[in-house]
Parts: sequence; C-alpha cells; structure tokens
Amino acid sequence: MQTSIFPWFQPIIEIATGQVLGYEALARQKDASGKIVSAGALFSDDNLSLEKRLELDRQVRYQALKALSEAPEGTCISLNISPQWLDWVVEDDSLETLKMMEELGVDPARVIIEITEHSGHLDQIHTLAGRYREAGVRVALDDFGTGFQQLDRLLSFTPDLLKVDMRMFKSGAFGHQESALLHTLGDMASRLGCKLIFEGVETADEFNLALQCNASYIQGFLFEPALAEFMPRDEKQEHVNQLLQRYLEQMVEQSARRQWHLEGLHSQLLAMRQLLVSREGSGEEALREYCPDTAILRCFICNRNGVQVSPNFNYLDGQWQADTSVLGHNWSWRPWFYQLVAAEDYSRRILRSPPYMDISSNQRCFTLTLALDDDRVLVVDVEDQLAAAAGISPQTSFHSDLMPDLS
Repeated sequence: MQTSIFPWFQPIIEIATGQVLGYEALARQKDASGKIVSAGALFSDDNLSLEKRLELDRQVRYQALKALSEAPEGTCISLNISPQWLDWVVEDDSLETLKMMEELGVDPARVIIEITEHSGHLDQIHTLAGRYREAGVRVALDDFGTGFQQLDRLLSFTPDLLKVDMRMFKSGAFGHQESALLHTLGDMASRLGCKLIFEGVETADEFNLALQCNASYIQGFLFEPALAEFMPRDEKQEHVNQLLQRYLEQMVEQSARRQWHLEGLHSQLLAMRQLLVSREGSGEEALREYCPDTAILRCFICNRNGVQVSPNFNYLDGQWQADTSVLGHNWSWRPWFYQLVAAEDYSRRILRSPPYMDISSNQRCFTLTLALDDDRVLVVDVEDQLAAAAGISPQTSFHSDLMPDLS
C-alpha cells in the first residue's frame, strides 16, 4: 500500500515581539474523500512495520526541511523525533536528519529537534541530543509536565526548550492544583535556563495563563492551526499586542486592588503590633478585644532565633482561640523569617511571602512577618482572597514594605 504523507506547518509565536519564531512540522495525509487530515495515527499503526513507519517519518522531515527554504528569513522549523527512532541509531552512525540538512543546505540554527513520547533509553537520548546540539541544532523536550514522569529525561540532559501542552489540563475543571503545576513548570524552566513553549492554546484566558507561567512562545488555534504555507513573520503581531494590552489592563487593575487590600492589612498588623507590645500578659489577652480583617487566619510570635514562643492564635467565630501544640517549633529555616531578621531595617520592615496552599485550611494564603521588638517577630498567615477570586498567579519572590517608624 502506497501512503502519501506530507507536512503542514503550525506557527510558533514569540510573545515578546509578536513575530512568528518558526513552525512545527505536522504530518498530514488525504483521506478517502480527499480531505486533508492528520497522519499522526500512522505512526502508532501496528499494521505498518516499524521500518515503514520510520520511512514515513523521514519523508515528512525531509519535505519539511526542503520547504524551509521558502519560509521567511529568520524563522525556524521544529521536527518531532520519537525516541523509538533514536533507539535504531548506532553510536557511530550519522544522524539521518543531519544528513538531510547537509544535503539541502539547511542552517542548523534554523532547526529544532523535539524529543517526544516517554519511551527510549535515557543514555541514548542524552548522547544523541548532545550530537544534535554539537551540530548547532536546538533540542526541545515535548509534552513536558504530563505527570512528571519525564523528570528523568530533564535530568539526563537540559534542553533548550520545554514544550507544555495546554490540552492536558482540559479534561476536567481547572483548579488550583493544575494552576500550581503549570506555575511550577514555568519556574523550573527559568531556573534551568530553558525557554517555555505553550502549545494547544485556544483562548485568551489560556494565553494569559501561559504569560503568568513564564512562557516565551505560544502555539495553538488562538493564532492558527497547521497551514499548508508559511506566513509573513509579523502576520500576528497586532493580535499579540492586543492580547498583551488587555492582559496589562487586567493585571494593573488586579494589582491596584491587591495593593489597596495590602495597605489595609499593614494597618491591621501595626495595630496588632501595638497591642502586643503595649499590653502585658499573653498574646491571647492582648488580642481579646481586637477584631481582625476577615482574611487573617492566624498569628503567632517567634523569638529572634525562630523558635515559636506563643501559641497559634486563630480567629474563629468572633473570638481568638489558642493552639498550644505548636509551642517550641523552630521556623528559622523559613525565608519569611530569616529574610526579615537579615534586613538592615529589621524594625521597620514588613515581609510578604509568595502565595501557597495552607494545608490545615486548604486555602490559598501568604505569610506576613514584622518585628515586635529587638527580640520577637510577629508572624501572620493571611488568606489570599483577591488572588483566589481573580486568578492572580503566585509570585516567585518575596515582597517587603517599610512601615512607619514607631520607635
């Protein structure tokens, strides 16, 4: 049976410039009615031998590389290679894709090799990825994040690009667990020095989520499906700028609301500080008549070494309740503690941690710390109500503000 297979090209958009970075080559074929459809199923068709599937895969790669000469200058082509094919390569063999590039006169800097699927031997992948990169080809790890089973691949070699498929989060309701996973991937990529591509992006909300997760590139139906021909590099620039402008307006509004709320919380903390410093007795007695902001979940006091010297004071049903089980716990290793103690203006600093999920309350929170005096630190856990309601992304760094000098 003769199978006709050929590539179509889905654009990959660079967020910072709005320009087309390049294209992922996707296999296509004609069905019985002559309609162009995906040929992806052929590569998992057990009715075709592995040799035939490899032959078809190489046909697509060759045609895609040949078509690159017609693409706008400066764009690249991204080719999928399964570790299943890499396992066929003997260590001393020339890599077929590199031979194709040499034959066609393709600049290696214009090619990205995407390592796909979860199979393949790690040592082989590591070796061959190194050979591609030595030749000047960039390497991407495709479908990263589908359960973290690919962490072993990430540890075996550091790719230039990580690709995250937004579609893997569309099977059910998108909650804080999914959001936390995506933000973790974004933070991981930046720490490793990889650039992040979000594919399968179909809506403006998904575009915004990709921005919050530190994406550098976007691919998906929001811009274009796979196309038979290439487009001018600036074809989507206006669309990207419009999306970025709407995102900026949304985040400026949310940030203003957050700052207004935080200023109110800072006033609350100063009032709590004054009560705890000026009144004798336990913290519970000092706070007895004090009604906090509804976002405040609990507070407690540590000494300068990080040891908790007061109970947890939880505000429930209109009154403060003390939990003494935490007395003596050492929190010196928490960044929200040691960064405050290390500050030169320790006595005037309010430090705010990044948001996190509070285990005991299952609420999204952040922690505020400030000095009570030279020997004690007040720690306050606050529900992050605005972020939960508006979908604001977690911040990966600590924030601090100066408070009035009360000395």
